[in-house]
Amino acid sequence: MKNHGNLVSPFDAVIPRMGTGSIKWDEAAHRFGGDVLPMWVADMDFAVPEPIIQSLRKRLEHPIFGYPSDGPVMLRAADEWMAARHGWRPEPGATGSISGVVPALFAAVRAFTQPGDTVMVMPPIYPPFMNAVRKNDRELLLVPLQRAPDLTYRIDWQALEKALTRSRLLLFCSPHNPVGRVWTEEELQRLAQLCKAADCVVVSDEIHADLSYAQHIPFAKLAARSVLLSSAGKSFNIAGIGGGIAIIPDSELRQTFRDELYRSQIHQTNACALTAMTSAWQHGAEWQTALREYLLVNAQFIQAFLRRELPDLGYRIPEFGYLAWLDVAAYGDDDHIQKSLLKAGLGLNLGPSFGPGGEGFVRLNFAAPRTVLEEGLSRLRNALLT
Repeated sequence: MKNHGNLVSPFDAVIPRMGTGSIKWDEAAHRFGGDVLPMWVADMDFAVPEPIIQSLRKRLEHPIFGYPSDGPVMLRAADEWMAARHGWRPEPGATGSISGVVPALFAAVRAFTQPGDTVMVMPPIYPPFMNAVRKNDRELLLVPLQRAPDLTYRIDWQALEKALTRSRLLLFCSPHNPVGRVWTEEELQRLAQLCKAADCVVVSDEIHADLSYAQHIPFAKLAARSVLLSSAGKSFNIAGIGGGIAIIPDSELRQTFRDELYRSQIHQTNACALTAMTSAWQHGAEWQTALREYLLVNAQFIQAFLRRELPDLGYRIPEFGYLAWLDVAAYGDDDHIQKSLLKAGLGLNLGPSFGPGGEGFVRLNFAAPRTVLEEGLSRLRNALLT
């Protein structure tokens, strides 16, 4: 473990991940076409909280792994966590289990629309939002976010109001990946009012919410006709185990969604995920607080490095999590940036994959020990200045 000034943290430990079946590490060379330091897909290079490991060990000691239940203990833990972390307790029965957030996003499109219907998304955005529309034979209606010179993104309210005349489903990202926004209560209230007036269902992916630095407001707190999708996967680094929850205040909407989950057979969470998520929500608060503190220092470290070494690169500290949205347009076009990154041995997500508005950007995952982050930033500097 390396001592960085006064900071000595378990998150400084460098844990080798090659040979673990990791998409991020084991498949990086194939994905990028060369040997790279992978700082792309959104999982963390940190050890899972010890209570989760202990709970899984205990579960694995039981020699039978039959079909799991709907997880009433896990669902109660989820509601308790929501109340403690975000100040809102869902109504009894509103929370249900899902196999994962992305499968549920695809299911929501099928549940609330018909083939050929339009579905709204706000790019630049996590690519599965767009795939959920296209792969289900719906028409993708883009409502791009507005970008300010300081890289603060906001909803284009005029464009949204126009789009609401054509669509009755919005796939919403809150907090927003990749642009780093935690939407304010004022913004969410306005969105809820507009969508209610237009009879538009909102499906809100809030999987990154627990890692918010600003106050996160659950959208389902403000809008009954909405679906809140979440999981402990991102915030406790257990994404590979799967599982998640859907919170739907409106009973009719809830039944429509659950019917589609059953049709698609993605209504259950697996046995290990039930154990891991329950443990995370019951025993992980202290660990997660320390994680957020470490990530925020990493975000500030990036800012200081870029101001010193790459002053023409645009960066705004994200309001949540560990995803840096970097404006690299001053250093060449997307094709040049891609080739330069590969030559320097750095694997990042390229902005165009996030849809319109992603041109000239890259996304860097900084959920890594500081020594690894330092190496990644050095490779970024070499890529852009060589």
